[in-house]
Amino acid sequence: MIGRLFLILVLLAVSLYVVKYIRTKLDETQKRIDKESDNENNDSNTTNQNTKKLMVKCQQCGLHIPEKEAIKQGDNIFCSLEHAKKEL
Repeated sequence: MIGRLFLILVLLAVSLYVVKYIRTKLDETQKRIDKESDNENNDSNTTNQNTKKLMVKCQQCGLHIPEKEAIKQGDNIFCSLEHAKKEL
């Protein structure tokens, strides 16, 4: 009788330990995921801000395009060769 009671108490203690261990691991994993997500959001926000700073407006049609793709003639900026030729 006492042996059975002891076995039940040991099984209960081991079960509680396992549950606590699993919860701890899940919390650590969730914190890591949240941290990675925050880092990705910060990186994408920085990228978006940099992209917005590099946008220019076509003198002909008003289209906003990345500065790297723009065609420049003096002080004028165009989105395509056709628009640049129209200004000549």
